[in-house]
Amino acid sequence: MSTSSGTKKLRAIFDRLRKRDTKEVFLLDGGTGEELIRRGVPDDRKIWSATALVNPQYHDTLKDVHTSFLRAGSLAITTNSYGVVPGVGFSPQECKEYIALSGKLGRESVDAEKRGFVFGSLGPLVESYRADSIKQHEEGVKDYQIACDALLPFVDAYLLETASCVEESLQVMDAMRSTESRKAVPLLVSFTLNNNGNTRDNKEILKSIQEVLRESKEKEIELLGILFNCCKPEAISKALEKIRADGDLTAALEETGVLLGVYANRLTDIDPTWTLADSQESQPFRTDLDEKQYWSFIQLWTERFGVKLVGGCCGITPVYIEHLKNELGKFALQ
Repeated sequence: MSTSSGTKKLRAIFDRLRKRDTKEVFLLDGGTGEELIRRGVPDDRKIWSATALVNPQYHDTLKDVHTSFLRAGSLAITTNSYGVVPGVGFSPQECKEYIALSGKLGRESVDAEKRGFVFGSLGPLVESYRADSIKQHEEGVKDYQIACDALLPFVDAYLLETASCVEESLQVMDAMRSTESRKAVPLLVSFTLNNNGNTRDNKEILKSIQEVLRESKEKEIELLGILFNCCKPEAISKALEKIRADGDLTAALEETGVLLGVYANRLTDIDPTWTLADSQESQPFRTDLDEKQYWSFIQLWTERFGVKLVGGCCGITPVYIEHLKNELGKFALQ
């Protein structure tokens, strides 16, 4: 499937999901980076999941991870471009090369299975969870331009992941505006939340969403969804409760056709000063969030809050995704 026809098909699916009477759900993938480590890719505390791109011996492992999620029920895989950023030492040329490679391997995985979509991952340029370490606007736009251009031939949509503040989404939107990306593929924006259910800069989540809706309209960016990822499911529930209680915002989301999505992680609490480079090992996993317990959150989010896009982040394996698919049954889009 070409990316143009894939994007057209993706838009049609989102049109189905926007219907008020549908209970259908779009199943995302799980945590690619932690799954790579689980399968034997070295846990490099500098470049993390990008190890699977830099070292050709792990290319097949990466494709196997994508394939495992697809066979478990995921309708989209996310490119392994999250860790290919200037903040860990990659040059602009290296970013271009490895990000394009992540798109190529992702596309090959989807094409081999003859199903699914490719979402191009755009991660924080410096550190995850750290709104205080993001780049200045113009510098960030240039870096995201490189990523958008490199992914464009391979992806059906861009997915800004683990955004700790609205500014990161504005940088991506401006990067898309200055390339062919704006006309070619849509965007999904996913925020990581603190334990209060706000963005990591502690901005009220309602204001953050309102700003993204307003800016995407002004910048003429096709925004498909606003999601929450790489945080505790309990924090996501708090954010969704706030959204549900705000009639104006829920009306704005419905009017614009922007869907809500979630893909929480299985990590224990992360220190606000955490950095990848200073960490000695992967963050420990929770012991109270198995597949059944995770499903209880997904069930709440889909039934109470009308969430249409669900999956998982760090620590959510293909086994979890298969469990979600089985529980969703006929409502899991195929």
